[in-house]
Amino acid sequence: MKFVNCLSIAVAAVSLAASAYAAPTTHKMAHKATAKAIKLICPITGEKISSIADSAGHSTYKGKTYYFCCASCKPMFDKNPTKYAK
Repeated sequence: MKFVNCLSIAVAAVSLAASAYAAPTTHKMAHKATAKAIKLICPITGEKISSIADSAGHSTYKGKTYYFCCASCKPMFDKNPTKYAK
């Protein structure tokens, strides 16, 4: 009986270690795919934005996030998103 308990604990520990090791890799891969899927182009001016950190804000419309090149573009988009959303 002790052998079965020890074996169960060992299997659980190996399982836990394997899932902990695999999770960050999976998360990194998902993050990379998401980052590539985002096109950083201002919907108002068409200007390219180098990174999300460099954007002047964002709005979400119909489940999609739009990033802006400058602070004056966001209110224009928010006022009439159907005009600028592509």
